[in-house]
Formats: sequence, structure tokens, C-alpha cells
Amino acid sequence: FSNTYRMIEQDDFDIHTRLHTIVRGEDEAAMVESVGLALVKLPDVLNRLKPDIMIVHGDRFDALALATSAALMNIRILHIEGGEVSGTIDDSIRHAITKLAHYHVCCTRSAEQHLIAMCEDHDRILLAGCPSYDKLLSAKNKDYMSIIRMWLGEDVKTRDYIVALQHPVTTDIKHSIKMFELTLDALISFNKRTLVLFPNVDAGDKEMVRVMRKKGIEHHPNFRAVKHVPFDQFIQLVAHAGCMIGNSSCGVREVGAFGTPVINLGTRQTGRETGENVLHVRDADTQDKILHALQLQFGKQYPCSKIYGDGNAVPRILKFLKSIDLKEPLQKKFCFPPVKDNISQDIDHILETQSALAVDLGGTNLRVAIVSMKVNIL
Repeated sequence: FSNTYRMIEQDDFDIHTRLHTIVRGEDEAAMVESVGLALVKLPDVLNRLKPDIMIVHGDRFDALALATSAALMNIRILHIEGGEVSGTIDDSIRHAITKLAHYHVCCTRSAEQHLIAMCEDHDRILLAGCPSYDKLLSAKNKDYMSIIRMWLGEDVKTRDYIVALQHPVTTDIKHSIKMFELTLDALISFNKRTLVLFPNVDAGDKEMVRVMRKKGIEHHPNFRAVKHVPFDQFIQLVAHAGCMIGNSSCGVREVGAFGTPVINLGTRQTGRETGENVLHVRDADTQDKILHALQLQFGKQYPCSKIYGDGNAVPRILKFLKSIDLKEPLQKKFCFPPVKDNISQDIDHILETQSALAVDLGGTNLRVAIVSMKVNIL
């Protein structure tokens, strides 16, 4: 949600083209239509841009449309954050992009091993860490209190508020809506100032927004409901929070850089590598269970985790980009494990192996030769 392209403009980048591809809806069909709409619009843009390399990030359905278009138009793809494991349709999308991509930048050692196991060429994989950690580990804002007050109110204190960010699980929408209801009920009972971010634009998002409005979250004195927070400000909000709760990958990835306690709900991030700051509530099926998790985690401080990076990912990625030879064959090759040779036939092989025995019976000398079908004396 919101006009996040403005963040790109603020960083002094010229935007060549804006594409409106998100089809609004609350079901799976809307996601498919969004991918289809992007596939219709992207070829014209790519023909005009003619990029040497397309950088595709993450595991969202719009990224799949971009990777598909680039692959079919013979554009080299560099995929960032491949090889990771989570618990939704994002897993399938992420691995599909891996198969389309020619080069890979991964964030963890496990992700690198997964890519190798998926038969990707080891020479085209870079273990760089997560680019966002470059920003996270260097984020020092002495005026963070003004950011906290702007979003949560004048009377709020550090480590005394919660950031909630929960998305629908597209493979089980009904359950994820129910889990969101239980989360909001638990947060109301916990009675702490809470910043609630709207869910992303997956199937089920509108139903989750309806739940928020049904419970009066936008008008509740303890809650602030927002659609978007600029990244620089969001960093400060989670760095000084008493707890983060929900099922966003941000909770299990980025927040670890600050040691902020996290409550990860449900199965959306199943398989992600996490630091000790994350408390998993896989079956978030009761309000009491979520409330108990809040009581255990709120206000704690954990050691900072560097599972996803050391703050030097971007220089590594730039060096990797510069090393790519644009003249090497575009067709990617997979490093499959050895298998038994096939039994199909090849005409050149036949011509090389078939031979004739020639015998000269004349005179007093006997001469014998083995001659190939290509008339070479073997």
C-alpha cells in the first residue's frame, strides 16, 4: 500500500516507467490477474530499456512476473534472496525465480547450500548477506524519539510499545483471518501502545482490514493503524520496540539485527533461520496462547543477530555484478548429479565407432586394416 515509489525518487533515481499492475481483490484470482497484467505490460518496457542485467528481489508474485518476462526476452537475471525457505506460496515463487535466474545473491550459508542442491551453478552464486542489513547495522539516529512520538504519540516510551505486522497466508486464508482476530484480541487485552501496519496486497488482505475495522482498531486509544512507514523510520521503530508480533519476514530477518523480541505467529515463516530473539507460536489458535507469548517476550532485550548479514552485502554485490561477462552464453546450465548414460543413439557416435575390416589377399604379403566409416585407418 501507499506510494512507495517516492522513496526511490528521494534517493535521486529517475524512474523510467510506472506500471499499474495490482488488481484489487481479496482472492487468489486477483493475484493471478495481477501477474497476467504485468506480463502484458512488461515486454514493451523491457524492449525500450534493453537492460544488460535485470535485478529481481525476493519472492512476491510481482517479482515472478518480472523474472518470467526477462527470461523469455533473453535478459540476464540476478536474483537476490534465493534459496531461503518459508511456509507459504512465496516458497514456490522464490524457487521458480531461482530456476529462471542466471545469477544468485543469497543471504545465508544455508540458502547457498539450498541453491547448490537445486542444481544451480556454484560459480554463479554469491553469498553476500542481506542488503538491508547494510542499512540496519549502520542505523544510528539520535533523534529516534521524535520518530517514535510521531507514529505512536507524545507520551510513549522506548521499549514500552509494540509493532504488529501480520499478512494473510494465501494457502489457508480462512485460518489466517481467524488468527489475526485472535492477535488483535490479545493485543487489546495486553493494553500497550501498538503500531499496527496494514497487511500486504495478498489474497485475504481486505478481510483482514475488515477485522481491524470491526474491532475499532483505527479509533482505539492504544492503537495506531498505518498503511506504510518509510524504511528509515521503520528501522527506528522496531529497534526500540518492546516487542514485534505477527508473521512478516521482517520479524524473523531484519529485527534480529537489534535484538528486539519477536513473536512469530503461524506457519508463514516456517523454515526461516532465526535468532534467539524469536518466539514461535505455530498454532496461534487461542487468544490466551498469544497473550502468554506477549507476557513472555515484551520488554526483553536479546543479543544482536547477524545470521542474515554483516553489513557489507552491497559492496560484495557490486563486485559480483562487475565480474559478470556479458559475452558468455545466456543459456544457463544446471549442475545435475551424475546419472546413468542414456541409451539413445547419435549419428556421429555411430560413424566414429562402426568400422570395416579390409584384407588384401594379393601376392605374397597379407595386409590387414581396420577402417572407420569416415575412411580413416584406425
